[in-house]
Amino acid sequence: MGLIHKKLFILFALSIYILLWMLVGFFKQSINSQYYHNHILNSNISLVLEYISKLNINLLLIDPIVLDYLFIRHLSLQKRLITFGISNESIPFLDPLFSIQNFSITISTNMKKTSIDHIFIEYNQQIIHLAILHKQNSYFLIHKNTAQLPIDIKLSYGDTLRILEPFESKLIENKFSFPRNVSHFLWLYNTSEFLECNQNLANHMENKYSLYQNKSQLNLTILPMRTIVNALNNLEKHHWLAGGTLLGWYRHCGLIPYTQDMDFGLFAEEYDDSIRNYFLGNPTIYLWGTLGLVNDSLEFRLFTGSYTFDLFWAYREGNYRWYGYQINRTKYKRKIPLIQRLCSCDLFGYRFSVPCSPINYLNNEYGYEKWKIPLEKNYTWINVKYNSIWNDISWMYAVRLYTREGKVRTDKYAIDWIANQFNYSLKTIPIFLNISSNKSVTFLPVKN
Repeated sequence: MGLIHKKLFILFALSIYILLWMLVGFFKQSINSQYYHNHILNSNISLVLEYISKLNINLLLIDPIVLDYLFIRHLSLQKRLITFGISNESIPFLDPLFSIQNFSITISTNMKKTSIDHIFIEYNQQIIHLAILHKQNSYFLIHKNTAQLPIDIKLSYGDTLRILEPFESKLIENKFSFPRNVSHFLWLYNTSEFLECNQNLANHMENKYSLYQNKSQLNLTILPMRTIVNALNNLEKHHWLAGGTLLGWYRHCGLIPYTQDMDFGLFAEEYDDSIRNYFLGNPTIYLWGTLGLVNDSLEFRLFTGSYTFDLFWAYREGNYRWYGYQINRTKYKRKIPLIQRLCSCDLFGYRFSVPCSPINYLNNEYGYEKWKIPLEKNYTWINVKYNSIWNDISWMYAVRLYTREGKVRTDKYAIDWIANQFNYSLKTIPIFLNISSNKSVTFLPVKN
């Protein structure tokens, strides 16, 4: 009997625990719903949303200002216009709204008037803005608004062409959804302005120079490139297509057909070991080697077995930035524009980041419009200047090679490669470089 009583007691206690857990969850949800109801759904907005919700349309709250105030700052906000996203397929279901006399509805179409891009529903001077999500490849595009709006209205979507990738969402009161990770959504919004490649120039490359996209190259590069971008986005590290990869996107609307490596730029001040740790032993694209120090000329070389992918950290200096570029033990500075903003682009159907002024960037790298003429060999960077020479101690800290499993290489290949790369006699890898792959590296400061 004692055993039976004990089991019954355990079951009773477990039932009480589950009941309390459910009540706490329900209480939290009720509080959250009431909080957002009080802070965003005033009577006018709530009435419009009530009508729309009856039409079984999935509303996505994407207004960055509203999201920031409610979910990040936890402050109330009075805003005349609130932006929601809806799919292009939802537009026909909105027809009943047009018969409601108290609603003033404005529609924005594209220049050819073949598609609807924005719908503005005004009621008692409050406006619900429905930004239409046009599906394109792996993402959605929100087009620029063409409708006449009051002068005091500033749009977060519709101000320019913007990109929006699918995201996980949460539902509030069966009225609308919002991003599950608001902070990350806002981080991506800051680079969401969408730029087109130069299709006319890409056609010219094919027609005059017979430079067509290499399908085998695409098959071997797009997955590793997406792996890099997804990792850096998840870590919230700003990055962009750089060098010949940026040139390939803008000039060829793809990749330069004869290229053997892909380049990405990153802000040096955003570096931390999370990037290094992610690519050590990565099964898709692994960290093959590192050159430079965190505070000087840092470069990661990633490898798949077929292609090399370079991550260059850009250091700010005055009104420009620079990448490290190394030949033997000589260091060079490869100057690039300051990069005030980053935008988004399409490369083979996926979202990538690029400088918002790509032409200025390319002119700076290759010379004014010289990049419009393809050169497989004998091209020069006009922005490379002498920096300094690695001293005996610093350069030994500045080079590491890794195995596919993420271990520091100390074999003959590593010894020979480092010796040849830096024109230096080396018989063994110094013991202080033989660190385990799961530990952070403490870099010495560089003294030139």
